[in-house]
Amino acid sequence: MWNGFPFRPLAAALALAAAASGAAAGEALPLTLEDAVARALEHNRRLVKGALDLQGYRLAADRARETVRGFRVAPTGSVGAGSDSETARAGLAAEATGPYGTRVAVAALAQQIEVDEAPANRRGEIRLEVEQPLFRNFGPLVRNEPVAVANETLLAARRAWERDRSALAVAVAELFENLIYLRHQIAGDEAFADRLERLYALADARERQGRATRTEVLRMDLQRGEAALRLETERAQLAVQFQEFAELLGLPLETAFRLAPPDLLDLGGSDAERALAVALDQRPDVAQALQDVATADRQALLARRNLLPDLRLTARQSTFGEGEEWSDAGRFDQDDWFVGLVADVDLNLRGARLDVARAEIDVEARRQVADIVRNRLALEVNSAWSAYRRTRAALELAARNRELAANRAELARALFDAGRASADSVSDAEADGRAAELAELAARRDASVAAYRLLHALGTLVPAPREILREETNHAKHDD
Repeated sequence: MWNGFPFRPLAAALALAAAASGAAAGEALPLTLEDAVARALEHNRRLVKGALDLQGYRLAADRARETVRGFRVAPTGSVGAGSDSETARAGLAAEATGPYGTRVAVAALAQQIEVDEAPANRRGEIRLEVEQPLFRNFGPLVRNEPVAVANETLLAARRAWERDRSALAVAVAELFENLIYLRHQIAGDEAFADRLERLYALADARERQGRATRTEVLRMDLQRGEAALRLETERAQLAVQFQEFAELLGLPLETAFRLAPPDLLDLGGSDAERALAVALDQRPDVAQALQDVATADRQALLARRNLLPDLRLTARQSTFGEGEEWSDAGRFDQDDWFVGLVADVDLNLRGARLDVARAEIDVEARRQVADIVRNRLALEVNSAWSAYRRTRAALELAARNRELAANRAELARALFDAGRASADSVSDAEADGRAAELAELAARRDASVAAYRLLHALGTLVPAPREILREETNHAKHDD
C-alpha cells in the first residue's frame, strides 16, 4: 500500500509541514489515515534513528570494500646517525590487492650512506613485488569475506527496518481507528447522557405524581452518574491517545488533529494459501532466514578451506643503481630478482576439523530456523486471515443488533411517554441500545485494523524494496 521514499511529492510534503506548524500553534491538523501513515514513515523518531543506523552500516560496508581493495600509497623515509656513519632514505610505495588475493606492490627508493673517512654510497632503486596466495587463501571467497559480512549486516538491518516501518503503519492505523472510535463513543455517550437527563426529569415528576417508584428514580439517577463518569474517563483517554498519536507521527505532543474516518479496506475473496504465497514472496524476514542459510553455507566453505595449507608464491624484481654520486645511482644499471614459495603449515588439524564440524551443525541449525520462520509465518498469515474474515462477519451482525436495539429503545421511550412502561424498562432499553452502538463501532474498528494487520502479515502494507527480498538473496553474497 504505502511505498518507500519519497512518500509524497515535494509540494505535498511542504503543505503538510505547513499544516503541522499551524496545528502546533493551535489549529487542528486535518489528516486522513493515508496522510498519517505517510507522515509517520517519514518523521517517526525511531524510524529516523533507524535510517541513521543504516547510513552507518552502509559506511561500514564501504569501509570493508576499501580494506579489501588493499590500495595504499605511502611515502617512506628514515634518517639516522651512528658513531661513524649517517643514513638517509626516502621513497614512495604503492600496493593493491586483486579479487583472488594477488598483491602487487611498487616502490621507488633513494638511499644515502655516509661513513667517516670513506666515500659516500648513494643508491636508487625501483622495486616490483607480486605475491599470490595458494590453496587456503586463494580466490574471492576468502578475499571478499569482510565485504560479504558487511553487506549481510547491512541487508539484515535494512530488512529489520522495513519490518519496523510496516509495524509502525499498523500502529498508526490502530491508533487512528481507536481515536475515531473514542470520538464517536464520546459523542454517543453525550447524547445518551442527555436522554438520561430527560428521562430522569420525567421519572422524577412521575414519582411525585405517584406514577413511578422511588427505586426506579434512584436507579436512573445512578445511571446518570455512571454515564458522567464514563464520559470523564473517555475524554481523558482521548487526550492521552492523541498525544501518543502525535508522538508516532513525530509531531509535538500538544498538536491537535481533525481526523477523517477511513473507508473499510476490502481485500477481496482470496484464500489463505494464496495469501501465504504472497507473504513468502514479500516478507523481508523470510528473505533474512534464507540469507542466514546461505551465510552458514559460505562459512562452512571457509572452515573447510582452513584444512588446506597456507602457501604463498612470491616474486620480486629490483632495478637499481649505486655509486658515490647521485648520477651513478640514477643509472639503474643493475638488476636483482627473487622467486620463492612461502609455506605456513600446521600439521595438527584437529582444531580446523572441529571448526568444520561446528560450521556444518550451524548450517543445519539455520535451515531449521528457516523452516521455523516459514511455519510461524503460515500461522501468522492464517491467523490474520481468519481474524479479517471473522471481524467482517462480526461487523454485519453488530450492525443488525444495533438496529434491533435502536428499535427497541425507540419503542420503550414511546411506551414510557404514554405511561405504559416503567422507567426501568426504558432505561434498560436505552443502556442496551447504547451498548449495541458501541459494539458496532468497536466491530468496525476491529474490522479495519484486522485488514491492516493482514496486509502487514503479507508484507504488502509497506512493500519492501525488491533488492532485499528473496529473489536477490542468492546474489547478495556475490556483490563487489
